[in-house]
Amino acid sequence: MGESICDALAVLIVRLESSTRPDSSLCWHPWDQSIGANKTHGLPADIARNSTSEAPFKRMPREGGWPYFNDHVERVLFPRGNKQGERWLCCPDDMRLEFAVGDREPTRTAHVDLLERLTSPLEGGCTYGLIHLSLMPSEQAGAPGTLKWAKAVSSLFHRSYEWSKLDLIRGDDRTSLAVWNPVRTLVESLFGDPDPHLERSLYTVLMAQYPSDHREDVERERDWRRALAKRWSEVKPPPDDPNEPESEGRQTTRVAGATSLLLRRTAVFTLSKNIDGKYARNLGSYWAESIVFGLLQQDSLEEFQRRLAAIGNPLDPEVQTLRRDWLKFRNVLWWSQLGSDAEVPQELLKRLRNELGTERLFTDLEGDLATYSEQQQAEALANLQIYGAPFVVFGALITAIGLFEMSERLTAILVGASLLFAICAMLFVRLKLKGKLIPRALGG
Repeated sequence: MGESICDALAVLIVRLESSTRPDSSLCWHPWDQSIGANKTHGLPADIARNSTSEAPFKRMPREGGWPYFNDHVERVLFPRGNKQGERWLCCPDDMRLEFAVGDREPTRTAHVDLLERLTSPLEGGCTYGLIHLSLMPSEQAGAPGTLKWAKAVSSLFHRSYEWSKLDLIRGDDRTSLAVWNPVRTLVESLFGDPDPHLERSLYTVLMAQYPSDHREDVERERDWRRALAKRWSEVKPPPDDPNEPESEGRQTTRVAGATSLLLRRTAVFTLSKNIDGKYARNLGSYWAESIVFGLLQQDSLEEFQRRLAAIGNPLDPEVQTLRRDWLKFRNVLWWSQLGSDAEVPQELLKRLRNELGTERLFTDLEGDLATYSEQQQAEALANLQIYGAPFVVFGALITAIGLFEMSERLTAILVGASLLFAICAMLFVRLKLKGKLIPRALGG
């Protein structure tokens, strides 16, 4: 077991409003140009060799290196050349969050290890910000525990009786985050462009050690893990609802020596052992990335749902545009196997989809788009029959008239009668197909 580097880790996944290059007081770099000792706020030059021993414990994809994710998944998470999607990194110097429950209580400090911006490769896709935090150990008596800290950094709104204080510190600068909605204030300070619906989409990934008096006790570990996943500040008795433990069991799995639980919009990984550099690397480089990929899928599906709901007429040409975008989404993002040799991404993605209802939403949209497309095809075929009928009838009658020699006057009369008969044929076909006598082309 490696040496412990912290008491807890957190990755806050937040929605950002802009997909353009970040503009803030921090220095940002495209992910594939971020490594270099001389780059301001860049990754350490030796991060490739020391991703398990040096902060920010981030392993980047390498040419010719062993891939954790499949190539098509890696292209989404780590786009090259900023052609399809973007990913920017910032490794800030001496930035930390200071947390206290009250003015007089001891504080807890968490380092801001890494900031990232990732934009979906799909047109009109979302942009996510990733905030990597590591909670440092505290030897002060009465210092807030991990549960209180996790609640403070991941809760959207704080009630008056749960008052706590969060300060963002960078060098000598200190910014007090708003008491009632600290996450939005934090995102404004770090990224500058929080999404208007940030509170609805916040997702938190946490890794923490069980308290020493909970370890090796299965029930106490489960209760503490549940409290962490539900953003409780203290452990509560097991729920009375018999269905909740069953649901919780489906969302729990073992992951490389840790126990994961995905509930609501939180994923937690709990350990009886130390959080060493290897666990920190796995969380920030692989496990949280699997969650991000699933959230990109969910966001795209919700966007398709909004676009489809805005189409009032199933015959609207926008349906075909939506269908083409749907096929692109399936080709780029809709994957269940994220890594051919790694089981963890599949397990995490499966449970994330269960909790967010992703599979159900996909099935609904797939069926709706198929129904709309079939309706348009049926309409096109009916129009072909309706408006093709007069040409067939008129052409046949004109051909028959041409077989006989007759005066110009009689020919004109027969041509006019043929035209009238062709129109009657069109109306008859429309009546049979649609139950309407007056075609749309004539104002019906």
